[in-house]
Amino acid sequence: MKIGLAQLNSIDDLKENFKNILNLIELAKIEKPDLIIFPENSLYFRLETEAKIKAIRLDDLIFVDLQKISDQTQMAFHLTTAIEDYDKKVFNTSVFIQPGKPVMILYRKIHLFDINLIDQKPIRESDTFAYGATPNIFEYKGFRFGSSICYDIRFSELYSFYAKEQVDAILVPAAFLVKTGIAHWEVLLRARAIESQCYVLAPAQVGKHISPVTGSMRETYGNTLAVDPWGQVLQKKVAETGVVFVDIQKSEIAAVRGQIPMNNHRRL
Repeated sequence: MKIGLAQLNSIDDLKENFKNILNLIELAKIEKPDLIIFPENSLYFRLETEAKIKAIRLDDLIFVDLQKISDQTQMAFHLTTAIEDYDKKVFNTSVFIQPGKPVMILYRKIHLFDINLIDQKPIRESDTFAYGATPNIFEYKGFRFGSSICYDIRFSELYSFYAKEQVDAILVPAAFLVKTGIAHWEVLLRARAIESQCYVLAPAQVGKHISPVTGSMRETYGNTLAVDPWGQVLQKKVAETGVVFVDIQKSEIAAVRGQIPMNNHRRL
C-alpha cells in the first residue's frame, strides 16, 4: 500500500488550514497514494493558551467536501483535530474519510498533554479536551492500523497492546515541541517500531505557527517519519511542509517477525 505522510504548518484558522490540506492533496495526486495521513491539529491549532478551541462536528462542510474528494480520487484521508463529539464533549480525535463510506471517528486521544517544561508556559490539554478511553484498530485495504496521537508515544502500554494484536502499522500524528522533539521524537518512534515489529507512520506539524489575528506563536519540531518494522527510517521530512510517500509491505513485516518471533516469546 502506498501512503502519503503530510507535514503541515497549521494555525488557528480553519479555512486557511483546510486550503493548505487541499493543496497537499492536489500535489499528492501525482503519486496516487491509497491513503494520506495528516498530523495532529490538522484543521485547527490553538496558538493562544487562553483561546477557546474551535471544535467541529462530523457533519461540518469540511468533511462533506473531503468525502467528495475521496470519492473522486479514490484516496483515503486520516486527519486528527478537535472534534465536538457525544454529550458535546470535545476530544482530540482521529477521523477517517474513505471512498464510498461515511466519515468516521477512529480514536480519541487517551493521554492528554499536561506538562511544565523549564522556561516555557505550562500546557494543559485536559483543560479543554475530554480523555479518550480505548485503543483503536482499523482496517483498510487488507492492512490493520493501530491508532495513537502525539503524546501517546510515551506510554508503551498502548503500543504493547497493538504489538500483541500484531497490527501492520501504527499511526502517530503529532505536533511535537522542538525541545522534546530533539531529545525524544525519533528514538521513541523507532523503539515503538522495533518492539511492535510493524511500520510506524508519524506525520508532524512543523515550524513557527503564527496567529494572523493575535500574533501568538508556537513552534513545532517537524521531522515527519516513516519507520519500518526493523526500526530503520524509510522517509523523513525535516523542516518544510509537504508530503512524503512510503510503500508498506506485509512481506517486510513477516520477514522481521520470522527472524525474531517475539509474539511466541511473550510472557506478560
